[in-house]
Amino acid sequence: MLPRVEYSVTARASPEQLWEAFRDLDRLLGRGIYSEAIWTEGIPWQTGSRLRYVVTQPLEASVSAVVTLSEPPFKVGLLNHALGITAQQLVTFTRINQDTTRVLMVMDAVGEPTASTPLGISEALQFFTKDALDSMLARWQQGQDSH
Repeated sequence: MLPRVEYSVTARASPEQLWEAFRDLDRLLGRGIYSEAIWTEGIPWQTGSRLRYVVTQPLEASVSAVVTLSEPPFKVGLLNHALGITAQQLVTFTRINQDTTRVLMVMDAVGEPTASTPLGISEALQFFTKDALDSMLARWQQGQDSH
């Protein structure tokens, strides 16, 4: 069984501000990790909508995902499928006080990899979880710097 992966970040921002940064898939591109992050079906970030991520580092995979829960700016859930693994992902945006929000991502994965990977699945999930929230913070900070 694959272990649960959790990662969180805290920022002096509202849940709405961090949700806006998180929902911007372009934040994932142009860094040598993702070559594609596109919506393939439905209205973005609505329950039932689908997207595809193509990752090139630290392993190569095409991830098919469906939004299973959509309560912006406080909660979003996705079901990700790649390499024989299904990972349930939940992202919560919790206001700690008037100007601080904690964002927590939890990934629970099941399945057996269909291909050998240079990096273990658990390590890859940890990498992608951390990258998703760190790139969200970078995107939010970029918006702050332009004000």
